[in-house]
Amino acid sequence: MTLHQLQYFAEIVRQRSFTRAARQLHISQPALSKSVRLLEQEFEAEFIDRNAKDFALTDSGALFYEYAQKLLAFTDAQTREIRQRIQSAADTLHIGIPPTSGSIYYHTLISQFQATYPDIVLQITEVPSRRILSLLDEGQLDLGVVLEPISREAYVTRPVVRSEIVAVVSRDHPLAGAGSVSFSRLRTEPLLMISQEFMFSGVVESLCREAGFEPQVAFESSQWDLLYEMAIDGQGVAFFPKALMDKHPRSEAVCLRLREPCAPWTLSVAYRKGRFVTAPMRHFLDMCGQ
Repeated sequence: MTLHQLQYFAEIVRQRSFTRAARQLHISQPALSKSVRLLEQEFEAEFIDRNAKDFALTDSGALFYEYAQKLLAFTDAQTREIRQRIQSAADTLHIGIPPTSGSIYYHTLISQFQATYPDIVLQITEVPSRRILSLLDEGQLDLGVVLEPISREAYVTRPVVRSEIVAVVSRDHPLAGAGSVSFSRLRTEPLLMISQEFMFSGVVESLCREAGFEPQVAFESSQWDLLYEMAIDGQGVAFFPKALMDKHPRSEAVCLRLREPCAPWTLSVAYRKGRFVTAPMRHFLDMCGQ
């Protein structure tokens, strides 16, 4: 049974005539008759009383017509809803942003986007960066702001902010006057780390391992402000995006450049490879490249 067969049968009943129904549907009468015959064969019942003088349905035909009307009404309602939701989705952009990204850069970009495209509904979800990748995979986000590197096989990325990672210490820390520090010099230092739910944590840990040691994590938190306060209190060495420190300069701390290895920090906008790129997504990506 197909949707066309339901529509054909319903029109025959409404017109009470194969000839008038065929004319209304713009198909031949033999094709219409064949469609009804196939339905009757499928359900092993006769729907139209062909021995009656006037057009008449059998009991089975009347029952089938009742359900055909319900199915067609349901299909029409669902089609309208799908069309409305697609139209609504076409005017909506859902972006996932880590807590730091909004304060570093994206609040300006978002303001520019809303001013340029006022008819697009922009939905922002603030969520740790590791969770952003999961939400992209699940289709709950159109775009996500992520920290490089990420898989080029799974995602398409557009770099937006390039900076570096810096070590933050108190002004009376032994390293405060160094200007820069190698990772190997931090081997025995107590480290103050952002929590594992942030991709930033994994990047710093990888850099430590590249320098030949496992990081000695003295404290872990999801709050950047708390890590900063502990660093200036002399509790250890914290790691921050330089862009965040530049945005909110604070006199109590000293920022040290990291070397051996160097510590680049790149924020990108990403979407799942193979995903259909909507007009709002394309507009936002184009603006990121400016």
